[in-house]
Amino acid sequence: MKFILLLFIISTLYILIQHLKISHLLSKHKPQASDSENKAFPVSVIICAKNEAENLSKHLEFVLNQNYPEFEVIVVDDASTDSTSEIIQKLQESYTTLKLIQLKQKESPSKRTALKTGVLASRFDHILLTDADCRPVSKDWISIMSSQLSNSRPCVLGYSPYLYCPSFLNFIIQFETLQTAVLYLSKAIENKAYMSVGRNAMYSKRLFLDSENFKNETHLTSGDDDMLIQNMKDLSGITVSLNADSFVLSQPKTDWKSWWRQKLRHYTTAYHYRSSHQLFLGLYHVSHALFWVSFLILLFSRFSGIALGVFAATLLIKSIFIGIYAKILKASKPVLFIWPILEACLLFLQLGLGIGGKFKKQQSWQ
Repeated sequence: MKFILLLFIISTLYILIQHLKISHLLSKHKPQASDSENKAFPVSVIICAKNEAENLSKHLEFVLNQNYPEFEVIVVDDASTDSTSEIIQKLQESYTTLKLIQLKQKESPSKRTALKTGVLASRFDHILLTDADCRPVSKDWISIMSSQLSNSRPCVLGYSPYLYCPSFLNFIIQFETLQTAVLYLSKAIENKAYMSVGRNAMYSKRLFLDSENFKNETHLTSGDDDMLIQNMKDLSGITVSLNADSFVLSQPKTDWKSWWRQKLRHYTTAYHYRSSHQLFLGLYHVSHALFWVSFLILLFSRFSGIALGVFAATLLIKSIFIGIYAKILKASKPVLFIWPILEACLLFLQLGLGIGGKFKKQQSWQ
């Protein structure tokens, strides 16, 4: 039982040290001063869509009505069978900056072909990516994201939280999104980026084309955004935007089955990360699992008093850290109040997703 106590203490210390480091990186991050030579450069916004007529009709005009001097919006219809193209064509009557590309046949199970087609068709040298089920929270999204781009920092990672609704699944989604964001954003600030979120990311066109390796990733149904980062040679060229007006809201899944399928697609990509990134993520999640499991074991031992004291102190300290993250990333308030329950449940779900992602082959990105 002393060994279990030792594991409990080690995992606790590791968790607190990691959160101290993450909170410091996020809190101290300063926006990059705008490069006067690159100010207000033209931007190509690219959206890949497959059977997204409903979402495009709800969200696309938030992108089209941005306060930015020169930009185009390219929607790549990835062989949709609904009225996706008709929705775009109707909007083209009002927006001259909107361009439609139709792919008649599905060439791969992922959106890589559609994405690269959009990039190659873009008129401008800077591209901003989002999804059909997303909408910027402000009209200054393009402006703020592009202000962080420079010759030395040709990639900007943004944040894309999910819309809030009062359900336990949504609370899980909110917490998991917050947890994922603080990890990938802090590592990017540290010049050790390992992933991005394709719902809100900006690249120079040259960097994108130099980094993509889509022809060798046809077996992957998702992770085009993550693998772009994995393929980049110079991670110091990546920065982040923590300005709340640069966030992009995304439509969350509303049933467990759809959410599970979505997460399985995402988890298949992690096995293709660099070894150092897999080690970091593995240690992070294993330390949290050890913390909870060892605590439960110690509750029924002679060390229960020590375990309860350390556990309570850890939850209190972590609550402070999570409050910092929530303030920076504008997280939903319920996450702040029930995060220990959400964390415990998410660890259990992630175990199943990790196993499923290793063995289950996904058929399509949508």
